[in-house]
Amino acid sequence: MNLDLTTFFAQYPLLRAGLTAAVVIFVDICALVILIAASRERKHGDMRWAKESRGLMLTCGEDVYPLSAAEIVIGRHRKADIRFEDPEISRFHAILTLSGGRWQIEDLGSGNGIAVNGRRISEPCRIRKGDEIRIGRRKLRVVRGAGRSKPA
Repeated sequence: MNLDLTTFFAQYPLLRAGLTAAVVIFVDICALVILIAASRERKHGDMRWAKESRGLMLTCGEDVYPLSAAEIVIGRHRKADIRFEDPEISRFHAILTLSGGRWQIEDLGSGNGIAVNGRRISEPCRIRKGDEIRIGRRKLRVVRGAGRSKPA
């Protein structure tokens, strides 16, 4: 038995229109289900990130820099995540990393180094709320909470 759908639908145009409408509705429902699932996953992901990152931020004077990625580069270069126009800061001066719910800072071979709570570091150093990080002439404070972000 050879079924030619073109001939079949030519004989029954209303059936073709009905099936087309049903397929469109089915695709729309699938898209809606995917959007709802993605929205729920995003909310859960945001909650997991907030717990993992511990809601920490860096402040420098009035400026606030949320720690919103697992790796954050600090430096003078335009591609640095946190950028300072300071000749005492290297193009890629330091990197902040989040691992296992703990933030740490590491010097990337800068000329002037990094100090955490007044002590110059030579290897990755864990940072916590209340710590002070000195990079070049900038004094950064590790804080928790919401604030107004400095535009990039």
